[in-house]
Amino acid sequence: MNSTMVKQEFTALFKGYKIPKELKSLLEFQVSENIPSYYSNAIYLMTEETSLIENYSTDEAFLKAFIPFAEANSSGSIYAFWIQNSEEDLAKAPIVVFGDEGGIFVVAQNIQELLQIAAYDVEAVVYEDEFYFQDKEALEEDGEFTAADFNMEYLDWLRSDAKLKPILTIDDVDALVDEAQANYQENLEQYVKRFI
Repeated sequence: MNSTMVKQEFTALFKGYKIPKELKSLLEFQVSENIPSYYSNAIYLMTEETSLIENYSTDEAFLKAFIPFAEANSSGSIYAFWIQNSEEDLAKAPIVVFGDEGGIFVVAQNIQELLQIAAYDVEAVVYEDEFYFQDKEALEEDGEFTAADFNMEYLDWLRSDAKLKPILTIDDVDALVDEAQANYQENLEQYVKRFI
């Protein structure tokens, strides 16, 4: 598939909302010839619609409240923007993860934070009742960590193009996630309860 088609399909996911500039830039990076495979175990932009959110609810209001845009792990969990009102600027919208086996959790307060977390290069673990990023050092000790092929290039892109500082320790990842959850998780749970 050529990059023009990929960009058109990616744009279609956003239902008319303006795509944050960081995501447009990341898509350019992802489709470039220099990046033929994964650049982070924590994120990979999708170009096709997913029906995962419909597994939670098929209510139109619920489906309109979330815009899925990226894979969160290798088992099928996805990231989505949570739109709390129709005027929302996606660059300021919180990011949630939908688990492939259940569970909806706030991950980051905005797309910039998610891109910083993705620098850590560890996929999200999502269960029905918990969500977290694993400790990379512990995974390495157990021989269970494989860095994404183009993670160094992603770090360069993050610093130079997105002008964001990579988050490279589990403590810093946890701190960002904890803050986002403190601000949004309870509201998200109350919102989801209306539909499920």
